[in-house]
Amino acid sequence: MKLLISTFCLVFLRALQQQNVIHGRYALAAVLPFGLAAAEVATTLWVVHIGWPSVPWVGAGGSLGVLSAMALYRRILHKGAA
Repeated sequence: MKLLISTFCLVFLRALQQQNVIHGRYALAAVLPFGLAAAEVATTLWVVHIGWPSVPWVGAGGSLGVLSAMALYRRILHKGAA
């Protein structure tokens, strides 16, 4: 479960960061790398500890993370987008 959460956070933040860069949100783009670093380290440590059985957890966390980031960005951060 920890791996699902850390991967969710990692992919969620990566997707938001991509949108920040595309849309010129400099302040958010400067702050998010700290969260990205924490999520990256946590995910890496847990994957190394668990090994191959971590694949479904990483996949599920990534899917949920990117879909959540897309929904959040379109509904809150980028009002008026398609």
